[in-house]
Amino acid sequence: MSDAFDYLSPKDGFMVTKANYLSDFDQTVVTYLYQPLMGAVAYSLYLLLWSQSTQAKSQMTFQTHATLLNLLGVDLPAFYDARNKLEALGLMRTYQKNNNTGRNLVYELYAPMQPHIFFNDDLLSVILYESVGEKRFIELREHFKLQPVRSKEYEEVTKNFLTVFHVQNDHLTTAPTAVAEAQSTYQQKKAQKPSFTSVELRTFDWALLQEVVAQNQIDTDEILRNEQRLFNLHYFYGLDEMELGRLIGLTMDVADSRVNMDALEQNVLNNYTRRHSVQNNSEQPAKKPLETLQKEWQKAGFNEKEMQWLTESQQYLPVDYLEYLKQKNHGFVAKNEIRALRDLQNRYIFNNDVLNILVVYIISQYEGLTQALLDRIANQWAQQGVKTSADAILQIRDFQTKQETKQTKRQPRYQAKTKQETVPKWAKSDYQAPQTTSSKADQQEIDQLLKKIREGRES
Repeated sequence: MSDAFDYLSPKDGFMVTKANYLSDFDQTVVTYLYQPLMGAVAYSLYLLLWSQSTQAKSQMTFQTHATLLNLLGVDLPAFYDARNKLEALGLMRTYQKNNNTGRNLVYELYAPMQPHIFFNDDLLSVILYESVGEKRFIELREHFKLQPVRSKEYEEVTKNFLTVFHVQNDHLTTAPTAVAEAQSTYQQKKAQKPSFTSVELRTFDWALLQEVVAQNQIDTDEILRNEQRLFNLHYFYGLDEMELGRLIGLTMDVADSRVNMDALEQNVLNNYTRRHSVQNNSEQPAKKPLETLQKEWQKAGFNEKEMQWLTESQQYLPVDYLEYLKQKNHGFVAKNEIRALRDLQNRYIFNNDVLNILVVYIISQYEGLTQALLDRIANQWAQQGVKTSADAILQIRDFQTKQETKQTKRQPRYQAKTKQETVPKWAKSDYQAPQTTSSKADQQEIDQLLKKIREGRES
């Protein structure tokens, strides 16, 4: 970065402060979720600045940037690039003051976003996905997934605060002055979400967008209020002003002429996945009649149970099939199961026939259907090129065969490691005691020893 020297000098002073507290868990989040995005230098800079922020001296006096460069072992352009990445990711804000001696900068550090906010952010989650790949992305998502108690077998017996602690009623209505002052003192700035700069925002024709949405009585304030999220849709999905305006009109809240961002983002995502699905499946053959398919399945050697699954996969929609299978087992479909299935269906990875095979396989093997389970198996099938319900059955067969082979291989290894105890010769059925012979001299020696022993006992 050749212009780094225009904005920064090793002689410039810096001071570190922090807007949030940083916990061990926050450091874990930075390591797992942010480090792949920012790289090693920015990651080291963030941790170094945070460690300095815990020292009172670093928050009271300015040091030169040469100190940071020496500690990090990098040159000024590399440092400047790392600083920009921290700012872009919302982990740091930089403030500058020029004086007669040069520039003084204050680096204000922010804690990372919590994992559930990070993964729900289109910008961050997509960049992480692109940085680490799908497999690692799924691993990270599962790593930070919480497991709250959802079982209906347990009744919550937790005590609330006022049941355990007594607080004067007047203090509940009006906090004491010292408490109010403490609350004011400890106000924290929220963790920063990445946002587009004013320069980036100016690349979009906002006047044209406002002109388009004005046809639906959506005023300028509504566009300004959602400026960042609207620009995000334009930036990621390549929507121009006309198309974005049209979609805003389709998803708006008609009652009060407001932009419904959640509905708009979902609509854009659905259109995107549907468009890509159509492109990927443009050469998919037309569906054959069920009787024709059944003849082909019989010819291919599918067994009775597989034939039943294949036939049922043609007769139901996925959610209806899930409900049918649950009722068959005297159960019911949970809301999270429907959401998980809908989510996979909306990604248009498989047709309904394949989804039905996925559903019946999971219901037959596991207690219920979860998002993680669906994604894991769907991902494996997608990588293996599953396109039809018959492909899915073959994948199940292949998986089960591999599992059985593994178990078969494990058994001989276990037996081979079993320790064989050595049976002593005397314990064998054909054992014969050795015949010993002694000479006359040996016998005399033994007799003398026995005589000494007896004499010793008598004395």
